[in-house]
Amino acid sequence: MLEITSASNNKCKYVKSLSQKKTRDEMREYTVEGIKSVRDALLSGKKISALYVSFSFYDNETFDYPADIPLYKTADGVFEKMCDTKAPQGILAVVKMGEDDFEPDLKKAYIYCERINDPGNLGTIIRTADAAGFDGVLMSPGCVDAYSPKTVRASMGSFFNIKLRTNVTTEELSEYKEKGFNLLGGALNENTIDYRKADMTKPTIIIIGNEANGISDEILKLCECVKIPILGKAESLNAGVAAAILMYELLRQRA
Repeated sequence: MLEITSASNNKCKYVKSLSQKKTRDEMREYTVEGIKSVRDALLSGKKISALYVSFSFYDNETFDYPADIPLYKTADGVFEKMCDTKAPQGILAVVKMGEDDFEPDLKKAYIYCERINDPGNLGTIIRTADAAGFDGVLMSPGCVDAYSPKTVRASMGSFFNIKLRTNVTTEELSEYKEKGFNLLGGALNENTIDYRKADMTKPTIIIIGNEANGISDEILKLCECVKIPILGKAESLNAGVAAAILMYELLRQRA
């Protein structure tokens, strides 16, 4: 175990740089903060490059540190500067990127996020998909970075429990449709039906569109469109909320 006592330490600078998407993409690594998320990352079998703990955490908390992963004990003030959260718990992991092999299964269900901008929404969708037993979360080009600290944190550990695939194009969605999937999009057009009337017992990929602009026209052409009734004066539902309603309707129909 090595100790870090200065914010000018190169290890400290590197971890802090991973808060930037450019560095994450270049180095193919990202950070995970907090006891539960770090433990989930370890249990998932993801490759962990290093673990960092604050002096206080190491002295006061019990944690099973793997012998084969480098451990850096870090001064409390320095550790705080390495973190994205305002009140870090005292433990952080640097994780190697690597997506799961993905071959869609007609017996399973998936959700596709098109150009979702908010990391909190994306993390919530990942968490809900995990809870609802979905097999994977697919993300379009232009989606918020799945590996941003806010996305990982919002997923509450589900990030490591469910298959994730980024940069899934419209052409790939079209191929999935040809293989037998029904693409079910939350959008309004002349053929939109109430979401409860859609047959989600069929092989299904739920489509959730951009928070401001909804589902793009090119993807709408592939979709069966459904609506969630809004009885009050709200113009729309939060993307994470709409996704949850549709996923749990699928779960209800398949029960």
